[in-house]
Amino acid sequence: MGNMLNAPKRALRVPTYEEKLTQLEKILASQVFHGAETLKSFLRFVVKKSLEGLEGELKEYTIAMEVFGRSENYDPRIDSLVRVQAARLRSKLEEYYASEGNGNKILIELPKGHYVPAFAYLHPDNRKEFTDAEVAKSSQLAPEALAARSEGRWFKFVEAWQRFLLAGLALTCLLLAFLAYHYHIEAKGARQYLVSNRVDPGLTKEISPFWGDFLSGGSPLLIAYSNAVFQGNLVDGLKYWVSPQSAPPSLRPSSISGTQDPEITEVYTGVGEVMGVHFLGNLFWKTGTHFRVERSRLLNWETIKAQNLVFLGGPVENLLLRRLPQEQDFVYRAGRVKNGVPEVVVLNRKPQGSEERSYAPVIEGASQSTITEDYALISMLRGLEPTRRLLILSGITTFGTQACAEYVTRPEYVRQLIKQLNISGNASKPTLPPYYQVLLKVKINDSVPVQTSYVTHHVLE
Repeated sequence: MGNMLNAPKRALRVPTYEEKLTQLEKILASQVFHGAETLKSFLRFVVKKSLEGLEGELKEYTIAMEVFGRSENYDPRIDSLVRVQAARLRSKLEEYYASEGNGNKILIELPKGHYVPAFAYLHPDNRKEFTDAEVAKSSQLAPEALAARSEGRWFKFVEAWQRFLLAGLALTCLLLAFLAYHYHIEAKGARQYLVSNRVDPGLTKEISPFWGDFLSGGSPLLIAYSNAVFQGNLVDGLKYWVSPQSAPPSLRPSSISGTQDPEITEVYTGVGEVMGVHFLGNLFWKTGTHFRVERSRLLNWETIKAQNLVFLGGPVENLLLRRLPQEQDFVYRAGRVKNGVPEVVVLNRKPQGSEERSYAPVIEGASQSTITEDYALISMLRGLEPTRRLLILSGITTFGTQACAEYVTRPEYVRQLIKQLNISGNASKPTLPPYYQVLLKVKINDSVPVQTSYVTHHVLE
């Protein structure tokens, strides 16, 4: 009996620091997570913060800024990005452990409701019992500290400190609440001053026939810019990639990257999309319109349904735009690959009068930097909800997208556009059709759009 009382206490072993880190790298290198760079960054961030003992930093606001590049103005009540990506990460982890990770020893999961990862052993034969000394070693605690904690020697000391900390926390919260209220009052006055001094009522009225539904929306307008995908390896370099779901055989990844299993996947945003965000942001600032900017690859159908959306870039790089329910007269079509880049044209599905069947860019060299002529589309479409609108501004190349965004944000161009689209017969009170597409022709010198002109337009049903 005495020997039994003096026997060392036993406890369930937990994964060590090294085991957790090894399991993380194994997941990140898996085929399930191949190409999911955003989810990789998300998982790597939360796991490493947890291993460093910084679980307190794993908040939605911090993750939005550190992982997804959101600004300090990020508001989780408006932007559900982190919650959406957390749900995607949980699904990916479930998929991994149901396939490649089925035989792994360590489980990493992201429990619902928070962003602190949990670690455990997967199989019963790994969940051995160990003495307190062994548990202390695996969790990097001294055996004396573990024994003292298990025997309750520090309970009174900890309780006293808890009362002290709670009192200090309460006082700190009161002080922060006072400062936040004071800042809110001052910031509200500053915002009212800035809005009243920047908004141009004349400009808003002038462009409202085209932009009206977007400027008057209740929720912040969303600007989405496209991200082209490039894949390749260290030998062949990165090549433009088109999704196999809708690309012809000549455009599938294996024929472009030169390998069946690319080692590198990257996404890049074109110069035209960046300039387009600048043009749109400047216009919305002048009209007092609230907006936010998002990468297209982070969007989902729920986001598109919830608000009016201005999209920069065409469906060549964005699969979501290829599955829109509304039929369009002008569409992009990709053909053969030339110098590692697919040749894309604007296809006119319903030619009218003297219109051409297709419109192709003029590229005088081996890269898009040698383009001299491009075509762009302004597509005003219905949203997925009856009260929503979707505006797509896209060129065959990134320079066409830039010219398209500039065309709809410069008042002199918008006036021309309204004149062409007016169906009321009254120039002083123009009325535009609800849905339409406008084809533009763009002249380019040294990668800079220098002239944009109207070609034709179709009214959509």
